[in-house]
Amino acid sequence: MFFNVLRDMRYAVRQLIASPAFTVVAILTLALGIGATTAIFSVVNGVLLRPLPFPNPDSLVLVYEVVPQYGRFSVAPANFLDWRRQNTVFQRIATFNNSSATFTEGGNAERITSAAVSWDLFELLEVTPALGRGFREDEDAPGKNSVIVLSYGMWQRRFGGDPNVLGRSITLSGVPVTIVGVMPQGFYFPTRAIEFWQPIALNPAKATRGGHFLGVVARAKPGISVERAGAEMKTIAERLAREYPENSANESAGVVLLHEQVVGRIRPALLTLLGAVAVVILIACANVANLLLVRASVRGKEIAIRAALGAGKRRLVSQMISESLVLSIAGGALGLLLAYLVLQPIKTLSAGSIPRVDDVSVDPPVLLFALTISLVTGVLFGLAPAWHALRTGLVELLKEGGRSSSASGGRWVRGGLLIVEVALSIVLLVGAALLLRSFSRLTHVDPGFRVDRVLAFRIALPEATYPQDHNRIAFFDRLLSDLEALPDVTAAGIVQNMPLRGDYVLSFEIQGRPKPKPGDELSANYRSVSPDYFRALGIPLLRGRMFTGQDTDKSPMVAIVDDTFVRRHFPNENPIGRGLDIGNGSDGFYEIVGVVGNVRYNGLDEKATATMYVPSHQDVFSTVWVAVQTTGDPAHVAASARQVVRNIDQALPAFMMSPLADVVADSVAQQRFSMLLLGLFAGIAVFLAAVGLYGVVGYTVSQRTQEIGVRIAMGAQRGQVLGLVVGGGMKLAVAGVLIGVAGALLLSRLIEKMLFEITPLDATSYLSTSVLLLAIAAVACYIPARRAMRVDPIVALRQA
Repeated sequence: MFFNVLRDMRYAVRQLIASPAFTVVAILTLALGIGATTAIFSVVNGVLLRPLPFPNPDSLVLVYEVVPQYGRFSVAPANFLDWRRQNTVFQRIATFNNSSATFTEGGNAERITSAAVSWDLFELLEVTPALGRGFREDEDAPGKNSVIVLSYGMWQRRFGGDPNVLGRSITLSGVPVTIVGVMPQGFYFPTRAIEFWQPIALNPAKATRGGHFLGVVARAKPGISVERAGAEMKTIAERLAREYPENSANESAGVVLLHEQVVGRIRPALLTLLGAVAVVILIACANVANLLLVRASVRGKEIAIRAALGAGKRRLVSQMISESLVLSIAGGALGLLLAYLVLQPIKTLSAGSIPRVDDVSVDPPVLLFALTISLVTGVLFGLAPAWHALRTGLVELLKEGGRSSSASGGRWVRGGLLIVEVALSIVLLVGAALLLRSFSRLTHVDPGFRVDRVLAFRIALPEATYPQDHNRIAFFDRLLSDLEALPDVTAAGIVQNMPLRGDYVLSFEIQGRPKPKPGDELSANYRSVSPDYFRALGIPLLRGRMFTGQDTDKSPMVAIVDDTFVRRHFPNENPIGRGLDIGNGSDGFYEIVGVVGNVRYNGLDEKATATMYVPSHQDVFSTVWVAVQTTGDPAHVAASARQVVRNIDQALPAFMMSPLADVVADSVAQQRFSMLLLGLFAGIAVFLAAVGLYGVVGYTVSQRTQEIGVRIAMGAQRGQVLGLVVGGGMKLAVAGVLIGVAGALLLSRLIEKMLFEITPLDATSYLSTSVLLLAIAAVACYIPARRAMRVDPIVALRQA
C-alpha cells in the first residue's frame, strides 16, 4: 500500500511536470487561497486562540463597576479596598492605573509609560522578576512607594542590561526612585508600552467613591466560575451602594475573563475575515477542480487505455487524488511563504487597532494549520475529477473525441462549480462594498473641529517642579505665547484631553433646580481649555462669548457648553447666564457665558456627548494636550514647537507629537483594517472567479469548434457566434450572481455591528457589486468568444 502511494505520487509529479502551464496556474491559485487563509489564521491564533502569557490564565478576570449613567466603568479606590476585604472568591485582587513619567538622562528628557499597581500584582499574575524582587506590602503606602520595577525592554534599552542596576537611584518627573527589580522578557501588563511599575500607594483615609479611575484584576480561587465570582461581586457592590448612597447609589459590579476583556471587541472582525478567507479557499478549490475536470476530459483516452490494461477504478481514483495532493502540497508550501511575507504588512496595518498583534507569528500551530488545510483542499478539489472518473464507462471514454454523455456530465459539473465560485465571490464583494460605504460615511463625518493643519502634542508638568497652580499657569501662558509667536502658527490652545481620546465625565447640578436623587445625577463630558483652544481647532461659537484672557483664577467662574448640552438640559431656555455646580457646592457656580458647536470626543462613530468647558486658569491640570494651528504642513512646525518647550524647561519633553489628522486616522484604524482586508479577499475571489469563467468558456469553445464551424458555414454571423459563446458563459454568471445575492442577504447581518450608518440591506452595495461582477464576467467570456469568431469553417469541417 505504502509503495503504491509513493508510486502514485511519483507518477503525479511526472504528469504535472509534463503540463507546466496547467501546473503553474493550479499551484498559484492554491497558493493565493492557502496563503490568505494561513495569514489570517495566524492573526486569529495569536490574538484570539493563544492564552494570555501568564500561568493559569483561565482563572484571571477583570472586575469592573457598573454605573447607571455610563454602564461598565472604572473602579473607585474606596470600593476596591472594600472589595479586597469582603470577597471570598478570589485568591488575590489587585488594582492598576496607567501613568507616565519624565525620564531625564544625559540632558535628554523623554516621557515614558508606566503603571501604578498594587504591591501583589506580580504574585497575582504568578510571574517573578528575572532580576531582583517585586514590591513588598509595606512599600504600597503613601511616602514609601519610591521604588520601581523595570520592564525587560527598559532595562535593555536604557541601562544596557546591566546586572548591577539593582539599587540604582534614578529621577522620574523630579522624584528620586530606586530600582528593585527587572521583569522577565516578554512580560507586559496591562499593555506592552509599560516601561516600569511602581506601587500605587492608595491611602485608605483619603480613598473616594466618587472618582472612578482604577482597573482591577483578580485571580479566582480553584473551582470558582466567572458566573459565581460575578454574582458575589455584584452582591458586594450593591451592598456598598446602599451603605454609601451619596456616591454609589444604584451602582453594581461585574466580572469578565481577562482574555475576553482584551480581545472581545476585535473578535467579530477577525472571525469575519477568517470566514472571508475560507470563502477564498473554497473558490480556489472550485477553480482547481474545474481545471482538473478539463484535464481529465482531455486525458480521457489515456485513462481509458489504462483501464483497459487492467487498472481498476479505485486505482485510477487514487492516482487522481495523488495528483491533487501534489498540487495542494506545492500550493500550500508557496502559500505558507506568501503568508510569512504578508504577515508583517498585516501587523503594520493593524497596529493600534488589534490587541496582542505583537504575539502574531508563523508558529507551530500555524504550520500545522497550513499543512492540514493543504491536505484537506487537496482531497476537496480532487473529488470532482475522481467522481467523474468513477461514473464514466470504459466504452464512453474510448469513443471518438471523447464527447459522450460523460462529457456532457462534466460540463454540468464544471458549470455548477463555476456558479458556486461566482456566488461566493458576490458574497465577499457585497461584504466589502458594505464596509467600504460604511468607512466612507465614517471618514466624512464632521468631527466638529478642524482636522487639517493642526499639530497636537502633550506636556506633563512634574509636581516636584511645578507644585502650585500658579506655577503651572505661568508655564502654560508662556508656552502658548511663544508658540503663537512662531511664524507659521496662527493659534495655540491647551485642553486636558484631545478630541477622539475619550470622555472625562463629571457630575453637575443646575442652579435653581432641585438636587438630583443619588444615582440620578446629571453628568457631562468636561474639558478645561485655554481661551484660544476653540480658535486653534476651529470650533464655532453659536451664541454668547468665548473665554478671554480676563477669565482667570481671580475672576468669576464661567463655563461654555456645547449645543448637545443645551438641547438636553435647556431645550426651551436660554442657557446664557445660568449656573452649573461641578464641585458639590464647594466651588460655587460656573456661569454659562457661551455655546459652541458639538465635538465628537469619543470617536467618529459615536454621537457627540453633552460637553462643558471651563477656563484652564480656573481648573488647572498638570498634564495637557497642546493644539497648534498652522498655515501649512503641521509637521514642519514640530521641531520649532519642541524647541519652544525646551527653551522654557530643558527637562520637559513634548511627547505624542503628531498632526491632528493622524489622530483622526488612528481613531478609525480598526474599521480601515477590516475594510482593506475584506476588500483584498473579495478582489482575489473575483479574480479567481474570472479566471475560472474564462477557463470554462475557453474549454467549451475548444470542444465546440466543429459545431461553431458548421454554424458559420451554414451562414451564422460573427455576432451570432459571439452571442452564443458569451451568452452561455453569462448564464452561469447570472445564476451565480442571483444565488450569491441571496446568500449575501442572509449573511450580511453578521457584519451589521461593523457598519456605520449603512444597513446590511443597502441596495447600492448589492446593485453595484452585481453589475461589477457581471461586467468582469462579460470580459472573461468575450476573450474566448473572439477566438470562436475567428474559427475557419473549412478547417473545422475537415476535423469533423
